Amino acid sequence: MAHRVLVAEARLSPWRFFGWAMYCTPKLPVEIELTAVHDGARRALLPEELPPAVRQAVDRLADRRGVWGTFASADRLGTRLLASQPDAEAIEVGITHWYLDAATARIGTQRYAYTYRRE
Repeated sequence: MAHRVLVAEARLSPWRFFGWAMYCTPKLPVEIELTAVHDGARRALLPEELPPAVRQAVDRLADRRGVWGTFASADRLGTRLLASQPDAEAIEVGITHWYLDAATARIGTQRYAYTYRRE
């Protein structure tokens, strides 16, 4: 039962941690959207604009969020993005988890948004 609660509430992977939820859930993606804020205007950061090390950090975060759910923090990526975008006053990291809604048996999404500002 604890595994089911962690899968539902923290978006932990039902395919990990010795739970039985994996037998009734497809493996679904985690998507990450990056936005830079310049003088109040928001602009999407495309993967090809990012340095290779930052692109790898984005991929690692997507993998970690796919396993650990909300227990995997986006803070390290936010800090790296701020360093790679010196003109940005803030960076927004949007993370969308796809999941199987047990109540409706439909695929749903839940989005989490994190903002990192310069000090």
